[in-house]
Amino acid sequence: MAKALFNSVRQKPTLRIWTNPKSVVVGRFQNLSDEVDLEQCEAHEVQIVRRFTGGGTVFHDEATLNLTIVGPRDEGSADLSFQEQNLRLVKEVLDDLGSRCSVSGNSILIGGRKVCGSAAAVGLHYIFWHCSILVNADTQLLERLLGPSRLKVCSEFVHSRWREVTTLTKALSRPICTDEIENGLEKKVEAQWRVRLETGSLSQEEEKLSDALHISKYTSREWNLNGNRWHDEPEIDSHDNRGVRSLNALDRLNLLDHQLR
Repeated sequence: MAKALFNSVRQKPTLRIWTNPKSVVVGRFQNLSDEVDLEQCEAHEVQIVRRFTGGGTVFHDEATLNLTIVGPRDEGSADLSFQEQNLRLVKEVLDDLGSRCSVSGNSILIGGRKVCGSAAAVGLHYIFWHCSILVNADTQLLERLLGPSRLKVCSEFVHSRWREVTTLTKALSRPICTDEIENGLEKKVEAQWRVRLETGSLSQEEEKLSDALHISKYTSREWNLNGNRWHDEPEIDSHDNRGVRSLNALDRLNLLDHQLR
C-alpha cells in the first residue's frame, strides 16, 4: 500500500496514522540474517516483511504508532527541511505530554534513548515521510528480535544502527495510549498547516495498484528474504517516479487515512 501511495499523484497532501500487529520490517537493501533473529521471530509468531525502500530494521506492535505524510515536492525547497518540520511537529506533541525530548538527526530521544525514528523517500514531484513512535511497545521483545543488528558485520548490505530505546509510557512514568498521541498529532497538523483534516480513502487507482503489488511482489517469500536481489517489479499502470531517491520509508501501511483539505 505504501508503494501505491508513493507512486500515485494525489490532489491533496495526505496524512496517514496506523498501527500494525507484531512484526519486523526490514529495509530493502538489508540481509535478513544480519538484522533479525529468525528463531525468536518464529517462537513469538512475529511476521517478517520487507519494505520497498532502504534503511534499517524496525519493530512494530499495536503499541507503536506510525505516521506518514505524503506531499508535493516544491522546486527549490530542501528535502531535509520537510523532514525537520515534521520531526518538530512530533516533538511538540510529545512535549505537550510532559516529555523532555530532543531531536537528533532523524530521531527523537528522551534521556538519550530513542523513542521515535523517521525517514523519507523522495521522488521527482512528491516526498514520502514517515515515523514510528514507541508509545508502549514491547521493548524486551524488540531487543530479542533485533539482536543481530547490534553486531558489527562486514558485508555489502546496509546495516541498522543500534541505539538504546525507551517508550513514552516508561519515560513519563504513566500509561500513554496511541489514541492520545493520535489526537495530539491531528490537532498539531491542523494548527501548523492551517487546514481541516478530512477522513478519506485510497482512490480506485491506488487500490488497484496496491492489490497488484501485494499479489505480485510484497507477499512473495523471495522478496521478503532477498529484497533488492528480487527482479525489478513489473510496470503496473502507475505514474512515473524515475529518479526516486530512497532515504528510508515503511511499507505495509494500514488503518486510518486522512486527507488535508
